[in-house]
Amino acid sequence: MVQPSNVTPLSSTPLSSSDDNTFNDAIDSSSHSKSSSSSSKRTRGRPAGSKNKQKLTFVINRSSEHVEKPILIQIPRNSDVIETLTQFARDYQTSITVQTASGSILNATLRDDSEYEISTFIVHGPFTLVSLSGTCINNNSSTTLSSNFDCFFNICFCSNIDQSFMGVVGGKVIAGDDVVLTATIFKNS
Repeated sequence: MVQPSNVTPLSSTPLSSSDDNTFNDAIDSSSHSKSSSSSSKRTRGRPAGSKNKQKLTFVINRSSEHVEKPILIQIPRNSDVIETLTQFARDYQTSITVQTASGSILNATLRDDSEYEISTFIVHGPFTLVSLSGTCINNNSSTTLSSNFDCFFNICFCSNIDQSFMGVVGGKVIAGDDVVLTATIFKNS
């Protein structure tokens, strides 16, 4: 343990009340010299009548319910990818946008738009999923179970014998191995 008598102050001479006055006199004299030199300088800030107006500040509300959130969704084997996305959006009362997808699919129902009618056809695989993109929008703002969804998805996939397919999803897309989707969920305004 250190004894008080063993502690040496940084200054070898103790301060007295006369030293305090000397210190205050030094501060007063330096402030007088600064004030006389600062009066010769220009004042800071905007001059009166300046056309350079201050910019408005914007307040961003970070607690908004309409914030987009990126997510990853893994869809298990033999599940319908589109139905799983729709069910997810229904359960959480959100809309969902899919940006990318990877994995394999067993079959896909594509839409064939002819001049007079819209028909669908099924392509049987297995296929490697190249891309899946689209949106499923929740049109019902209430939290009832009978939510109305508008879904539109484009898909691109290829087979192992160099066949590639691209089109609009017209029904089910059945997952082969686990399909992983990168998506964004958002609440409608």
